[in-house]
Amino acid sequence: MSVAELSIDQKRQFLKDGFIVLPGIVPRTLTAAARRHIYLDASKHGLRRHSHDTEDNGAFSNLVNESALGDVIKNTMGPYDPPERGFAAILYPEPELEVPNYGWSPHIDGWAYFNDLPGTPREVDSWKSPRTEHFGTGDANVYGDNLTPFFQDPECRLSIGSFTAFVGVALNDQTHFGSGNLCLLKGAHAHVEKFFRKQRDAGGVIGPEGPGWPRLAPFGNGSVGMVPMPDEIRDQFMDEATTTEDGNVWLKPTPVLLDEGDAVIALHACPHGASRNHIAEPRRNVYSRLRRQQPGRAKVRGDSDHPDRGWDGEFLEYSNGFDPWQSSIDAMCDHWSEWDGMQDVLLDSDQ
Repeated sequence: MSVAELSIDQKRQFLKDGFIVLPGIVPRTLTAAARRHIYLDASKHGLRRHSHDTEDNGAFSNLVNESALGDVIKNTMGPYDPPERGFAAILYPEPELEVPNYGWSPHIDGWAYFNDLPGTPREVDSWKSPRTEHFGTGDANVYGDNLTPFFQDPECRLSIGSFTAFVGVALNDQTHFGSGNLCLLKGAHAHVEKFFRKQRDAGGVIGPEGPGWPRLAPFGNGSVGMVPMPDEIRDQFMDEATTTEDGNVWLKPTPVLLDEGDAVIALHACPHGASRNHIAEPRRNVYSRLRRQQPGRAKVRGDSDHPDRGWDGEFLEYSNGFDPWQSSIDAMCDHWSEWDGMQDVLLDSDQ
């Protein structure tokens, strides 16, 4: 793909689905360099799930910055910080299990994840705002095992990080469902935006612990888990869901079928997640999280789901009274406002 701008039909599809796939947009010389970088890192540090701490010599960021993909993003989103880093998400082959949709379960990026949770529902002091020893002070000075802050702002108005879009590039063949495919909840971005507006208008926290989104929930097996997506959004897709004997609900995904050099652009508001890999080799994708430039905002490197804070949760300095968290709330409640190149199809859809 050499065209550096989405067609009107592609924009309409992006508007409807919340994501768009761009076949063959990244040259294989760049995907080969990124794959080599992963292998070199693995030889140095051993096999593991690669994430933000993979040393980057430009091989990951070049997938965007040195290909037509970067021009497509600029022409669709507008000015943005070109990624300085990306992160490789490697899914190794897993034993085959009889679970629906290759075990896929969606989430919305930006909430603090904890491995150490209350063991039973009786240990939870409050389902609305849990403040057990597992969460320490339970404020903006606490961050999860994924390094995402428990709350983004000191006043605890915002409990979820955000960005404009995440971009994924495939480094190997994932053209069949069951290859560890990224899957998305097609069309859910509109429901997510509506949900955030509802939280905002109710005067509550935006994100987990806000109206309609408890941070914790009891599981049918007597355990406690995090809530990666509000039930109000899940309920919009129950018609095609599968409920297994253990009571688990499995929503129907849209698997993203990519070959090497294909890319996907998806809104932050589009729930997503990886599915199980049942092929013979690891699934290799490189992702970057990007954000539309706005006056006063912090520069985005490309690897963080909480760019209003530092990677380790540190507070950043903002000048002239700029409120980065209100800026993020505004964008989450009007996500297409950050896409200059989508305004023509938005206007058409309103007519």
